[in-house]
Amino acid sequence: MGKSKMLPVFIGGHPRSGTTLLGDILGSHPFCICTPESQFKVSVYQRLEIKDKEYFDVNRAFEKIKKHWRYKIWAIDEFMDFEEKISSYEDLILILVRKYAIKNNKFNASIWVDHTPSNIQFAELLNYIFPEAKFIHIIRDGRAVAASQIPLDWGPNTISGAAYSWMEAIKKGLSAEELLRDKIIKVKYEELVADAEIVLKKICDFLEINYFPEMLQGGGFKVPEYTIKQHLLLGKPPDRSRINVWEKKLTKRQIEIFESIAGEFLEKLNYTLLYGKNAKSMNLSEKLLFYLYELWRGRIINKIRHKKRKEKGIILARKQ
Repeated sequence: MGKSKMLPVFIGGHPRSGTTLLGDILGSHPFCICTPESQFKVSVYQRLEIKDKEYFDVNRAFEKIKKHWRYKIWAIDEFMDFEEKISSYEDLILILVRKYAIKNNKFNASIWVDHTPSNIQFAELLNYIFPEAKFIHIIRDGRAVAASQIPLDWGPNTISGAAYSWMEAIKKGLSAEELLRDKIIKVKYEELVADAEIVLKKICDFLEINYFPEMLQGGGFKVPEYTIKQHLLLGKPPDRSRINVWEKKLTKRQIEIFESIAGEFLEKLNYTLLYGKNAKSMNLSEKLLFYLYELWRGRIINKIRHKKRKEKGIILARKQ
């Protein structure tokens, strides 16, 4: 790879599955830089409708990237001199990553760790844009994902919505595994937390980098201020005691509803069911209640809260 390029490593999976945790751990490696989420890399590429990835308008692409709120969180505009020759969209993105690495004193970084959850959804496109990239598909028990996500100001806020969302992400992840073959590795959140050293050595072998015990401490990701409350456990060794916390956070009925919807996928991934085939589906009143709650919470309350948090995040990023 050229001087301006890095090896992209795209971690992907359903949100709240451990993408940020893994990014934080890998980012602590001396040769890795973990950036904030970068949804703009896909959305801008799609909006540009690039017919040939080797021929595109660099200035037009960067202008669109600069307007994306996710890029603003990177706060690297002062480094945008573009002395390097940019011959492709891949070059542009990887140069931005290098600028971020320099800003964060990772001068020797040769691997870009990107923990954007939707990476798995866009695996085929990312593999096209970044032909040398490697992928990590991280999976977590869907019931734990639901317990973690429902209280937040984005994503599903009901157990049924969380179940369908998780199930869809798993489908896309398994499809990505079939497509990418030896360019992707699957990691279970529970195994990462319970046997971190074994799992990390496996990942390091896959990435062809040396394993360092210090990686277990994490701390390789500079958490944006606006998401700190969601990532209080970063920068600490993985805690296996949290694996089954979902059993206390969710009600028995919530667990039953989740299993009635996504039980087949839980079993396929070797997760133990509490209700199994006896799980009762939602009744009509529950369906109506959840539908109305999603409308109220998702389209009104969450939009207001998320907008305020984004605006605060951009302001804080500029001050860092």
